[in-house]
Amino acid sequence: MTAAPTCCPGPCNNAWRLAEAQLATDGTEHDIPVTWGQPVHCPRCTSRTHAQLAELPELIVAIGLEALHGTAPKTTGTIGRAAVASWPGQASRLLTDHIVGGLLELEDDIRELRHLRHRPSRGTEARNAAGAVTFLGAHLDWALAQHPAAHEIHDRLSANPAAQIHGWHRTAQRFTRRDSRLEHHRIPCPRCELLTLYRADGDDYIECRNINCQLLLTPGEYHEHTRRLADQTRMARAA
Repeated sequence: MTAAPTCCPGPCNNAWRLAEAQLATDGTEHDIPVTWGQPVHCPRCTSRTHAQLAELPELIVAIGLEALHGTAPKTTGTIGRAAVASWPGQASRLLTDHIVGGLLELEDDIRELRHLRHRPSRGTEARNAAGAVTFLGAHLDWALAQHPAAHEIHDRLSANPAAQIHGWHRTAQRFTRRDSRLEHHRIPCPRCELLTLYRADGDDYIECRNINCQLLLTPGEYHEHTRRLADQTRMARAA
């Protein structure tokens, strides 16, 4: 028997999920298409996760270099930062521990789920991180389809391997100031209703930078959101 198609749990369906929730709440119809998984995550989310995982070792090194120059200024939403560092390089150390520890924990989790031998001792922290990334890269397609959390919607608290990798990658990029130039879209976010929608050069998504929201929209989803807002404004003026 062929399995029923699965809605991709990644950010590609954020606008669709929001519209579906609105439909369930007040019956508001929508024409936003759903992105189906193949088999769980769609090809775009799968490729994005592979690319972000491959970039993590170099980003971890870049985070470590911050310690040579003390703690960088606090950036909203960055894990491990403190308003006043208690010792030079504290933020760098805490973030490195967070990402490397997460990689190793995910590796151990997959080894246990797949009944593989325990993670070998690799020596240094850098070798542990590189080894974890190599292992995860080899098992990532399985994890995105077969991991018990693979169907969880991507958010800050999700155990979905793709969501975890995206979170580590995004935090590392922001900490090392590698965010691309941001274009501010001055339209309220459809989830939190704040003017916090931005798009970086070359990015496929428009992101809400409110740390308590972090909604991702494709350009098509964003344009549909602006169209609905425009329709609502015209109706309000006509009333």
